[in-house]
Formats: sequence, C-alpha cells, structure tokens
Amino acid sequence: MRNFLITAVLDIILILISYYLFRAVISGPTRHKIYEKYLSSFAKFVIYIFIASALITGISALILYKTRYVVYLNVIAPSLVSILVGFIISLVPTRGAGDNKEKK
Repeated sequence: MRNFLITAVLDIILILISYYLFRAVISGPTRHKIYEKYLSSFAKFVIYIFIASALITGISALILYKTRYVVYLNVIAPSLVSILVGFIISLVPTRGAGDNKEKK
C-alpha cells in the first residue's frame, strides 16, 4: 500500500510538471487549434485518453518484457501515461468563448 501511495503522489507531481511545461512551451493559439481539431468534445477526450493509455501501456510492457525489466512496469507505464495526461490537460482552453482580454 505504501508503494502505491508513493507512486500515486509522484504521478500527480509528474502530471503537474508536464502540464506547466507544455503550457510554457506551446503557445496559446496553437494549443487552442490542437484542442479544436482533436478534442472538441468530452467524448473524444475520454476515448483518446483510453486508447493512448492502452497503447502506451502495451508498448512499454512489450519493451520491458524484451529487456527483462518487467518489474518496473508498474512504475514506468503510469509515469508515461501521466505525461500524456499533462499534455492533454494543457490543451484544454482556460477562457470561455465570451471572455475578453480587454476591459471596456
């Protein structure tokens, strides 16, 4: 149980780091275009997260089985998925359609 809690806290920290990193690296209009093109609805968001998580876990499991580091699978696969989740969360727009930058 202790190892699970440590890994969960580290995954949350990794999500936050990747979120702020991708927000700093990718400009706002670019992030908005990516969001509008691929993740414009919550259903797409959930489906893409599921498919990407399954692919990342499967590919990392295959690689770790081939290299005999299978004992690290429960640490590496969730960490890679956490980076993906941080990226996708950074794409979600923070302002609504009616928000204006300028105050009248």
